[in-house]
Amino acid sequence: MEKKINPLKACGSIQAVPSKSAAHRALICAAFAQGSCRINCPRSNEDIAATVRCLRALGAEISETQQGFTIKPLARLKSQAELDCGESGSTLRFMLSVVTALGVNAKFMRRGNLAKRPLSPLYEVLTAHGAKLSAQASEPFCAEGKIRGGAYQIDGAVSSQYISGLLLAMPLLKEPCTLEITGESASEPYIDLTLEMMRKFGVCPRREKGIFYFSG
Repeated sequence: MEKKINPLKACGSIQAVPSKSAAHRALICAAFAQGSCRINCPRSNEDIAATVRCLRALGAEISETQQGFTIKPLARLKSQAELDCGESGSTLRFMLSVVTALGVNAKFMRRGNLAKRPLSPLYEVLTAHGAKLSAQASEPFCAEGKIRGGAYQIDGAVSSQYISGLLLAMPLLKEPCTLEITGESASEPYIDLTLEMMRKFGVCPRREKGIFYFSG
């Protein structure tokens, strides 16, 4: 059998798959914004749904639309919350920093292999600044207390998610603080994505020689 294929000029359009990494960051920023937000994210997944669940558990009003999400920020922060992270490592690592900055007593539910994934050195950084965390292998994993302002330092070679979690949390602190990234940063583009999203919501930390400065 012979078939003849005539070449044609490509035309038309396709819809790009939404960025899961951008969606996590946008949802968290929107939950603490000064007004309601709409996020264009026409396709979701289990990881994005986990972040939505956690933010709702803290008190944010998030409704799904055909184009994505509408978010009303937290009007009243809950003192206690149960956060179901599913199997999303990004959700856990981001929200752990956020809830300790807020001072919420939180239980994190982890499914699948998430409980086996490490939290160090973020775990040690948070406990050194006032958070009280249960053993990493505990299920549920619990966080109490509130981290303070001051000088933070973390090894950038382990995971950019730890750095992004701290960057998202530090604007929620009342006291001035700094975050120093030591060594080579892993996945620098993801840190840049976090900073870009924060700038869209009006948060612009000063950065000098690997140190981020937050005024409180």
